[in-house]
Amino acid sequence: MRVLMAPGQMRPEPAGVPLYAPGRGLDAPRAAGALARGWAGARPQDDVVELPMADGAPGSAHCLPARRILAREALQGHGPTGQIREIDLVHLSAAAPPGVGGGPAPAPTRARDGGRDGIGGTWYLDAARLTALPADPDQAAQEAREGTTAGLGQVVAQALERLGPADTLVVGMARSAVNDGGLGLLTSLADSLGGLGAARDLMRERSVGLALADPIALGGVAGAGAGLALLAGLGAQEAQDLDRAACAQGARVLSLARQAGGSGPPLLPVVGGAPARLSVTGWGTGAGGGAALALRALGAWARPGAPVMAGLIGLQGALADREVVLTACGEAYDVLADSLVAVVGASAAGRALPAILVAGRCAVPRGELAAAGISAAYAVEQMAGRRDDRRDAGWDDGTVEEVEARVEAMGARLARTWSR
Repeated sequence: MRVLMAPGQMRPEPAGVPLYAPGRGLDAPRAAGALARGWAGARPQDDVVELPMADGAPGSAHCLPARRILAREALQGHGPTGQIREIDLVHLSAAAPPGVGGGPAPAPTRARDGGRDGIGGTWYLDAARLTALPADPDQAAQEAREGTTAGLGQVVAQALERLGPADTLVVGMARSAVNDGGLGLLTSLADSLGGLGAARDLMRERSVGLALADPIALGGVAGAGAGLALLAGLGAQEAQDLDRAACAQGARVLSLARQAGGSGPPLLPVVGGAPARLSVTGWGTGAGGGAALALRALGAWARPGAPVMAGLIGLQGALADREVVLTACGEAYDVLADSLVAVVGASAAGRALPAILVAGRCAVPRGELAAAGISAAYAVEQMAGRRDDRRDAGWDDGTVEEVEARVEAMGARLARTWSR
C-alpha cells in the first residue's frame, strides 16, 4: 500500500492556541517520522512517504522540502522583550506560491504596472518564531505588557534587502502574546530602510505576503487583545486596557502608512459584497501582535497559511500516486475552513483518497470530519491512558520521547487497521 504521512505539528493547546515550546509536543517532521516508523514496523512491505505540513506557525520553514531549497540563512532579530533570536529565511526554487483557492500570489505592484515582466524567485521567512507564544504564563504576561514587534521589522527589512525585484516573499505569522498594534514593526522597518516611503517602495517592487496560521483580528470582542486574559493569565480589566492601547497604536499605524503612500488594500474579497477595508478589527490583523496589520497597510497581501504552505511544500504532487493519507494535529475541537486538517482532507477527497486524522485530543463530530474530507479520526490520549495505566493521562504528558512513542504506536495501530 502507498501511504502519505502529511501531519502538522502536534502541540498542546491549553488556551486554544498551540504552544510552540521545547519539550511540548512534536513538530511536524518528528510527528511524520513517528507515524511512519509505526506504520512501517507493522507493515514493512508498504511504501510510506513523509511530507510534514505547515500553516505559517513557528517552525514552518523546517517543513519545506529539501529538493526545493536553493539556500537557507539564519537572520537575527530581537524578540518581544529584547532577547536575540534567529529565524530562517529560505530561498526556494522557482514556483509561484498559491493564493486563495490555489491561484497565484499577487504580482509586485510595479510588475503589474508594466515595470517588470515575468515571475521572480520565492522566499519564505519564518517570522512566527520571533514572536512565538511562550509556554510560561509569566513570560507571556511580560510580553503582553512590555513587548514590541520591532524585531519583526528588523528581520523583514533584512529579508527585503536580499530579494531581487519581482521576487515573492512569504512571511509566516501566528498568534503571539506581544500586542503593540504593529507600531514597533512599522517604526523599525522605517528605521532600517530609510523611512516609510522607502519601505513602501521596496515592497511595491516585490510581492510580499503573509501566510497566517491564525486569522484573528487585532481588536474586537474576539480579537487578539481580548484573548490575552487566557493566553497570558491577565485580569479582564488589564487585558481590556492593553487591547484598547493596541487598537489605538494600530490606528496610528494605518494613519502613518497612509501618509507614506501605503495603499491599504482590502484584506480579502467578500463573496457577494463589497471588499472589507483594512482596519484594526479586520481579518488576520492580529497575527504577530498587529505586525500583520502594519505589513498589510504597506501593501502586503494576506492569506490563510495552510493553503499557501501546501503549495510551497507540494501537497498536490505528493498525493498523485498515494492510496491513503494520514494527517495530524495537536488538539481538534472543530475543523476550520482553510486549516491544515481541512486543506489535507479536501486535497485527499479531490483524488478520492481516504484521509485519516491523528490528534492528541479529538472532539470533532463524525459528520464535521466527513464534510472536511476526513474518513476517520484517532486520539493519541487513548494511547496515553493505556500505556501509562492512568485514565487521566494527557496525550502530551511526559517527555517528548514518550509522546513520540505514543504517536509511533498509533502509526502501527493504523497500519494494522487500514493496510491491505
